[in-house]
Amino acid sequence: MEFRFFQIIVPLLSIVFIASQTSRFFKGKTRIFETVVINLFWIGVGVFALIPDVISNLIARAFGIESNVNAIIFLSIGFILFFQFRLYNMIKEQEKEITILTREIALKNDRKNEEG
Repeated sequence: MEFRFFQIIVPLLSIVFIASQTSRFFKGKTRIFETVVINLFWIGVGVFALIPDVISNLIARAFGIESNVNAIIFLSIGFILFFQFRLYNMIKEQEKEITILTREIALKNDRKNEEG
């Protein structure tokens, strides 16, 4: 088996990103769930870079798609849509929290103006 350039660089970058994320967790900057998910993602990227044909063919067979490249594209689109949906929900939740906080601040300021 002949190694190509990306098969060396990508796993090394994955190790750097895993170490960085783990360090952020121990500094209290991220939660355990986020750290585990991100680290699993980078482990997957590193393994996929090492044996791309085996994994892409496995994914293609699992989804019943003949072309392994198409299977990877479909899987990637699915992940992108999932994360876009998650981000949309997080933004909506944050907007609700900002609205509640703004109302509370406005009410406190109004009470101060009435008293003073």
